[in-house]
Amino acid sequence: MTAAAHPVGPAAAAPAGMFRWITMGTVMMGLLGTVMSSTMANIAIPDVMGAFGIGQDRAHWMSSGFLSAMTVSMLMNAWFLANFGARNSFIAAMLIFSAASILGEVAPTYEIVVLARVIQGACTGVLQPMAMSVLFVTFKPHERGLVMGLFGMGVVIGPAVGPTVGGFIVDNLGWRFVFTATVPLPLIATALATHFVPPRDPNAIRQKLNWISLCLMIATVMGLLNGLSNGQRLGWQSFYVTCSLLLASVAGLAFVVRELSAKEPLVNLELFASRTYAASAVVSFVFGAGFFGSTYLLPIFVQTVCGFTAVKAGLMLLPAGLAQLFVFPLAGRLAQTVRPGWPILIGLILFAISTFEFARADFDSAFWTLALWLTLGRIGLGFVFPSLSVGSLQSLRPDLVPYGAGTLNFTRMMGAAIGVNILAVIVDQRTASHASQLTQTQTPGNQTTHLLLERLDQLLIKGGLSGLEVTAGHLDYLGRVIVAKANWLAFQDGFLTVAVAALVAVLLAIPLTRAERRTGR
Repeated sequence: MTAAAHPVGPAAAAPAGMFRWITMGTVMMGLLGTVMSSTMANIAIPDVMGAFGIGQDRAHWMSSGFLSAMTVSMLMNAWFLANFGARNSFIAAMLIFSAASILGEVAPTYEIVVLARVIQGACTGVLQPMAMSVLFVTFKPHERGLVMGLFGMGVVIGPAVGPTVGGFIVDNLGWRFVFTATVPLPLIATALATHFVPPRDPNAIRQKLNWISLCLMIATVMGLLNGLSNGQRLGWQSFYVTCSLLLASVAGLAFVVRELSAKEPLVNLELFASRTYAASAVVSFVFGAGFFGSTYLLPIFVQTVCGFTAVKAGLMLLPAGLAQLFVFPLAGRLAQTVRPGWPILIGLILFAISTFEFARADFDSAFWTLALWLTLGRIGLGFVFPSLSVGSLQSLRPDLVPYGAGTLNFTRMMGAAIGVNILAVIVDQRTASHASQLTQTQTPGNQTTHLLLERLDQLLIKGGLSGLEVTAGHLDYLGRVIVAKANWLAFQDGFLTVAVAALVAVLLAIPLTRAERRTGR
């Protein structure tokens, strides 16, 4: 859609002196509350699975539902700012997010939990680019570099501390309180916003929302995610799955046709005439899938396979998040001094190495070993993000840069939503496959199993159990061992998939090492 240069308008610069910093604190407080909530919820997924008796094929909707709603709502940011102004949009997003958080805490069914997460994601998608717009026009040009740096660090702090706080809440208060733990931040931000977030500029041009394109995008995303998530459970050739994937295909094609002819496109397809930008967009998609996909897998893996508590799982993620606080400034400077392709290549290779190591992790992997490999991968991704943004936008004509920034965020978040969904399907499918294969090896001739059950029988007999009870006991134990082993192997397959995707992204990023600072395309 056609976006005004600064939808919040010149009036947004009204705050002066210390009030500008209060404005920054206000939007950052609201953003921190929403971002922390997104990562805290991932820690609670194993407990939610137990509470509602669901598997990976449904549990992933807590994450992919949030990310897909966030992806689509990002496309509406300029429309909200132009028609309602930053203040009204910010307050509405904060209040709706808080209401959704309360809904998630009291949800009687898993479907209501997912609904709450979808609403939270939609509010977060509107809020993130809005916060950047507000800060951009509130501060003077010579201050914006510092402010954007502080903004970036603030965005990183949320995902860094969110899992640790979420783990503490899950272990001590229960998973439901993860939803409302951050609500005080949005409510305080709402009160401050009534005075310190700039209102709508009366001179700003109102925009029309391209509703047809928006609905087609929603149909594409939901049809694709629905088809992928239900394929394993209902069968890939079932009527429901076939219709879902067909809907996604038709809606996606219609979206492209619509965008090519629309006067106010949601996604300007002219961007992809630049080969550098097109390659960057594909890398951005894989980046989103890898980063958010691994962020989804890791807490579940260490809690269900390695036996970590929720607090321990959160603490494992903390060093990686804090390391990015130091990497981002360095990576930003590096992106301005060398061709962007080189930091992207190095970062993706580090991430691939990190994920390959997680594919080798097992039941006995040490806490600090996992934390070290995770930190290495996050450092790598820290180098990728700034260079990817700079390299892609430098390849565009000046008039396409505003579209390019929004579309790059869109491709990254689309990759995140699809990546989480696909990884959940892979883990679920591979768990069933490995369990079947392992079960077939449990024959009378399997000496390893025979010795294990023999020792177990001796322990059960010493415990006073009868013959039938002993047989039932060792069969139950054998079944649990097979399920645990199958689950571990399935997570290995999931991490291996992410690592291979990262290596594919390395190949796609090679042309970016030859990209000039500005191609003029």
